[in-house]
Amino acid sequence: MKTGGNMDRRTKPQWLPHVPAALLVMGATVMAGCTAPDGPVTKPSNAPVVTVAPVSVAESFPKYDALRAEIIAALEEKMPDISWTVDEPATLARLKDGRCMLYPQTMKSSADIVEPSNHFADIFSAGDPVLAQHGFPAFDGTDPVPGGWMVTRSTDPAGATLTVESKSPAYMRMSVPVDSPACDPKEIPAG
Repeated sequence: MKTGGNMDRRTKPQWLPHVPAALLVMGATVMAGCTAPDGPVTKPSNAPVVTVAPVSVAESFPKYDALRAEIIAALEEKMPDISWTVDEPATLARLKDGRCMLYPQTMKSSADIVEPSNHFADIFSAGDPVLAQHGFPAFDGTDPVPGGWMVTRSTDPAGATLTVESKSPAYMRMSVPVDSPACDPKEIPAG
């Protein structure tokens, strides 16, 4: 009876040495199918240095509420099948660092906007001219955010930030530093 090479062939399957290579090829094939579609370049947005001191709620609210309304109108014109409604009312809140922040109405879309906006390209083309009219820089790409969110933002010289974020549905939020010793939501003008 012969031992050695023939015995090994009977006890070990011939295909066993090829398993790691096959798994590697299968893994590469699966990963190739998981690549993201082409869209805007994903890079962190860059907020400008704050160069303007906060002003009163009475002065800030109409200015930033007008921006909110104009951005929403521009987005609805660009994507008429998607409407926006108020998700949260305007409010004021004191931050841990002592600053008072105005949050104009948060808006919510009727549907996700990522695909309909061509991965935010239409958000940029509709929103950038409105931002410019209000002293904001253009949206600066999208921010890499975990959890499947797509986010873009713009910050003006006063530190006010407008953010559009989408993960079915989308939200538009704003935060505005204001000069308010009391930081009481009752200071927000009735609209």
